[in-house]
This record gives sequence, C-alpha cells and structure tokens, in this order.
Amino acid sequence: MHKLWLAAATTALFLSMPREARATDFYVEGSVSGGGSTWGADPNVQGALRTGFEFVDIVSVDLQARLGYSAVDERLIEMVGIGTKLALPFETVIPHVRLHAIHFHEMPIAGMSEDPAMHVLGVGDGIRHRFGFEGALGLSYVFAVVDRTRFLAQAEAYVDAFPDDGKGPVVYGGAGLGLGLQYDI
Repeated sequence: MHKLWLAAATTALFLSMPREARATDFYVEGSVSGGGSTWGADPNVQGALRTGFEFVDIVSVDLQARLGYSAVDERLIEMVGIGTKLALPFETVIPHVRLHAIHFHEMPIAGMSEDPAMHVLGVGDGIRHRFGFEGALGLSYVFAVVDRTRFLAQAEAYVDAFPDDGKGPVVYGGAGLGLGLQYDI
C-alpha cells in the first residue's frame, strides 16, 4: 500500500510541474511496424503515416493511413483511420493512448496484376472491405527542438479489432518505431 501511495504522490507532483502550454500543434509522423493476426502464422509488415492537430498538448484529432503485406494468402493490407490521441503533456518523454475508427482493405497480391493502381486506391476487384477499431499505446521522445518545431522518436503498440470474422482475421496486433515532428501554430 505504501508503494502505491508513493507512486501516486510522485505522479501527482510530476504532473503539477509548470509547463508552457502551446495552443495548437500540427504534427506528422511516419513509422514502420511488424505484427501478426489471429490467423496462425500470419506475420505482416506495414508502413504508416499519421497527421493531425494537437490542442493544449493533450487532445489530438488524428488521421492515419497504413500500407503493408501479410503472409497468409500473400495479401496487401491497407488501412485508413480517424480518431483521437490523448497525451500526457510532459516536456521530453510523452506517453499517449490512441483510439481510431478504421476502414481496412485486404486483397491477394496475385489478383492485383491487371490493375494495381486501382487496388492500392481501394476500388479494384477482390478487395475485402472491413470496418473496425484500433487502440494503441505509445511513447514519444523529443530529441531536438528548432524554433517552433519539435522532432520526436516514437514507439507504439497497437491492436486492430473487427466484428466480422468471416472476411479475415478478427484481430491484428503489432508494434512499430517511427519519427515525427510537431510544429507549434
């Protein structure tokens, strides 16, 4: 019990430390991740791009896109999402939690040969369209500040869940590393 009280007091003291709050930041982040799914032996690798606006260093409106490859059925996987990110407003190390509503595409690479551009855009033949949710926990480290721009290294773990088990894996999960920048507007 004593350790729990000490941890709570230390956290409260740390959170109450003064910090200059910025009104709004624009940010962009890129990452590479690896993971798996509830289909056995289904490793995947993905690249992601995320952008958004952060308000008062805590709440963000977030858009993201991921493109990747998964082993079972040798398929291309694509995801677009919109949601929110909540961050603790620390100066150098910034933990966050993120929740997104996502639209997901899965398609066999072999079926893309006739019209690859339309498949990447999500309108080709044989695409499985799915809706789900993504939750993530992450940590950013501010390694440089130039004028109004902060440069960050990031690590994040995510889980994607889908209610429709007939079209593909019910759950994807993984972790990634990335770089980002925030610009104080």
